[in-house]
Amino acid sequence: MSSETDHPGRTPTPEEEAQARAIIEKGFEDAIDHFYAAVREDDLIGPVFHAAVHDWDGHKRTMVDFWSRVVLGTERYNGMPLPPHVKLDLNDDHFTRWLDVWSKACNANMPEPLAEHVIARSRNMASHWSAALKSVAQQHAKFAEEND
Repeated sequence: MSSETDHPGRTPTPEEEAQARAIIEKGFEDAIDHFYAAVREDDLIGPVFHAAVHDWDGHKRTMVDFWSRVVLGTERYNGMPLPPHVKLDLNDDHFTRWLDVWSKACNANMPEPLAEHVIARSRNMASHWSAALKSVAQQHAKFAEEND
């Protein structure tokens, strides 16, 4: 597969762009399959996923669309990913384990530059989401105190 890095200054053809996108999308699908297989057996985050995900195939499609938006800028995912996680009572240990399992899945199923990019975005996401969920929990606790 030829790319812009093979010929600096050359714009990839539409066929090359489509082939690259297909490789990236396949990487998402394979990494998510790998991730789900590991998560189902995980003693920490497995129970969270089993309680929250009732349609694994549907969730996989959502996750592929999510990562396609994050990495490729497609518009297949238009949701708000944080709110569904608020009710899951997640802590830093959950995020650390998620990142570990997801990173292994990415490294095993994506070309190295893509895996590195997705993992970097995932680290950033985990950090922001963990902080956001802590803030929501603190707000809920404050509200409960004020309304006792």
